[in-house]
Amino acid sequence: MAIINSEELLRGGMDRAVELMAVAASTALKFGKPKIKIVAMGPEEFQELSDFCAGLAEVSPLFDRDGRSFVDLAAEDARALLIGAKRKSVYNYDCGACGYRTCEELNKAETTESVVINGPCCHFVVYDVHMAASAAAAAAWRMGLHCRVFQTIGGAAAGCGLVEDVDFSIGVGVSYQPQNPFFDRRKYWSEEEWAEKFAAEFPSFTRGFMGAVE
Repeated sequence: MAIINSEELLRGGMDRAVELMAVAASTALKFGKPKIKIVAMGPEEFQELSDFCAGLAEVSPLFDRDGRSFVDLAAEDARALLIGAKRKSVYNYDCGACGYRTCEELNKAETTESVVINGPCCHFVVYDVHMAASAAAAAAWRMGLHCRVFQTIGGAAAGCGLVEDVDFSIGVGVSYQPQNPFFDRRKYWSEEEWAEKFAAEFPSFTRGFMGAVE
């Protein structure tokens, strides 16, 4: 057997791990007829997302902050699984959770477009995407990878067109580095910036130990 150095082992293992995460996302429990799309992205795409998020700095401080972290994730060879779907119902449950009486009414409603997500969305489609993301994250955790489910990765990826033909997307970031890179984003803002940006983003909340509390 040829000797394989640690860098090759780690990168090859990460590629296979992301593939297995996609399998877990695909086989996760879903309602009715699942219509989700799954793609993977790597360091080059993280850099692209960072540039995209920088352009949203005035609109969304949180996207701007996470965009700064994406530069470091690119340098650390991080990957992400992107899971998205179209907004319309394929179930015909007529549950009313979306705000419309029937799925037919929802599907006929005019699409409200934004930079990173389109609506209104069928709640069961949203459930399907998030259950798939949770399954992918669980698979990553079982393999010993650092992982985190990111709204910003998914939203920016959809806005950049990295996951196509979807109205919304969520990302599952994964890393094989010795230290978890996904839970230290405070370093991208000073304490003064945290107070200012959070107050602007969530004016009806105050910042507490666990995030936002009324």
